Amino acid sequence: MAKIVNPLLYTLYAHMVDNVLSSTSTIEDANEGLRDIGRGIGSQLYLNTEIADKTKDNITTREDVAKLIDVVYKILFDKKPNEVDMDSARGSVRVSDKSCIWCQDISLEGMRGFGYCEIFSGIMETILEFKGVQAKVFQEMCRATGSAECVWNVRLV
Repeated sequence: MAKIVNPLLYTLYAHMVDNVLSSTSTIEDANEGLRDIGRGIGSQLYLNTEIADKTKDNITTREDVAKLIDVVYKILFDKKPNEVDMDSARGSVRVSDKSCIWCQDISLEGMRGFGYCEIFSGIMETILEFKGVQAKVFQEMCRATGSAECVWNVRLV
């Protein structure tokens, strides 16, 4: 077995995903359940970490959103995402991570459309809301379900 980075986080997260999957009947409901958990966690992260201090008070551009994502990633994961892309999607920012901490060493078959790492979507939505930005964040691709990387779409509303 591969060495797990942060085994406590990995185990707690897997337990939360199992609970959400056992209490929902569709993949869409499971994705939303994970985003809901992330929204609650996002509030605590914003209030109890350096995210507020290390980012602008008012986020007004996609460039500001990209910088915020870099700060959140650095504080949460002590790394940068592999890519923060503003060019491939009009009005959106895409975040790519080839070594996602949430789904390391997870392989789910038959779960097309399931965002194992959707909790990050909820975290980002809440942090953006604190910064005055309305956004819909969702996971487009997930390593746990067969993609080469995890990709989130931050769609500004």
